[in-house]
Amino acid sequence: MNAVATIGLAGLALSAAVYALSVAARARLRRSGPRAAVPGFAPPVSIVKPLCGIDEELAENLESFYRLDYEAYEVIFSFASGDDPAYRVARAVADRHPGVRSIFVFDAREPGGNAKVNRLAAALRFARHRLVLFSDGNVRVRPDFLGRAVAFFADPSVGLVSHLFRAAGPVSLASRLEASYLNGCLQPGTALVAGLLDLPCVVGKSILVSQRALQATGGIAVLRDYLAEDFLLGRAVRRAGYRVALSADDLDTTEVRKRARPVWERHRRWAMMRRRLGGPLYAGELLASPLLWFAAAMAAPSAGARVAAGALLALRWGIELFSAPRGSGALSWRDAAVLPLRDLGAAAVFWAGLLGRGVAWRGRPLVIGKETRILRKAA
Repeated sequence: MNAVATIGLAGLALSAAVYALSVAARARLRRSGPRAAVPGFAPPVSIVKPLCGIDEELAENLESFYRLDYEAYEVIFSFASGDDPAYRVARAVADRHPGVRSIFVFDAREPGGNAKVNRLAAALRFARHRLVLFSDGNVRVRPDFLGRAVAFFADPSVGLVSHLFRAAGPVSLASRLEASYLNGCLQPGTALVAGLLDLPCVVGKSILVSQRALQATGGIAVLRDYLAEDFLLGRAVRRAGYRVALSADDLDTTEVRKRARPVWERHRRWAMMRRRLGGPLYAGELLASPLLWFAAAMAAPSAGARVAAGALLALRWGIELFSAPRGSGALSWRDAAVLPLRDLGAAAVFWAGLLGRGVAWRGRPLVIGKETRILRKAA
């Protein structure tokens, strides 16, 4: 058997084995975390929403935060300007729920290159409670979400909790491909990195952090010139002596009718960030695309080797399909048809992450360096 086919078969077998480990890590994570709110433990929470533009199904997403089954919380919206179209949506949702304290912060100052951190820092000046939840506009939660998340803090050593998330509601082909990549590749991979390697793998869609832990890191503003503020915040909280937890209590993120270009730009940016943060671990993402390993293995002159390659590819995809969570955002059998195209996209994203330093984020061209430091705005 030639060298290309041998490498292809080995890579395919390794892809299936590592994916099985990822699924096991995700299952273990689900078993290990709190499964319900802790009776008698419900400290008030400040929910901070930095918004910029209209996310898909924004009103429904924001509405879910006003229907939380939790005793005491406030919602703080942060904008660069009152002209932001998301303000009108947030204002209308808040007006429908006068019983929940809502605050609207407008601050156009950009002291750092990361506009999201600038919005968070502006909002935190108005946060009254010792626990703060940072949450994006495309996140939708269930009524019991906050009580379950806060339950981690019954352990005083916990300083920060982030959540796995799953893409929900895809309609367009680009959104379906993205959902398949997020749910089938990145989500179990995140569980593997956090569970098996014990690294603080913080996902910025939802971060619940104590004010004490945040202050111990120097505050969110110290990250205003880094693009990966979520990951770096988790690492800083760990270094400050607090425990960083990852909850498998999945959150939904709306990925409905996106076009191909924004999806590509988003995942190229994320890949470039992971390369700068993961170092040698980034090479492991080559295993996220079993189809390319399969193509190499099919160069084998032996019919038996080619059959083995087909069986390994079926095993890898089968593990993904059978292990997918049920319900909203789950990978279903109808998504199986996009797996080959998804794998090609995952391979393209990996290689794109190795090239260049310029990225686009919400229409802003940026150049990033070591640890995702924003060096300057791109020309």
